Amino acid sequence: MKHHFGPNHAKAQKMKHSLEQQVLVHLKRSGASVYDALSVRFDPNHTAEVQPLLRRLKEYGYIDVSGEKMVTITTFGLQHIESDES
Repeated sequence: MKHHFGPNHAKAQKMKHSLEQQVLVHLKRSGASVYDALSVRFDPNHTAEVQPLLRRLKEYGYIDVSGEKMVTITTFGLQHIESDES
């Protein structure tokens, strides 16, 4: 079964990657942040796009979420954004 992804899919993927990068760069520059504050900052219109993105970043090992819902960037996350910047 072939999947045909058109320009809309490519644009959506590019936007997701851009948002991932913005979140990681924010954590790198600002340090730890409360999970809900990241949702408000990066999804002010409550489109529900940031919650799955944060879960995905955690699954990839790019961020760590403490029991108190504090989010920090991991060494792997730092390496990921540095590789994208070069």
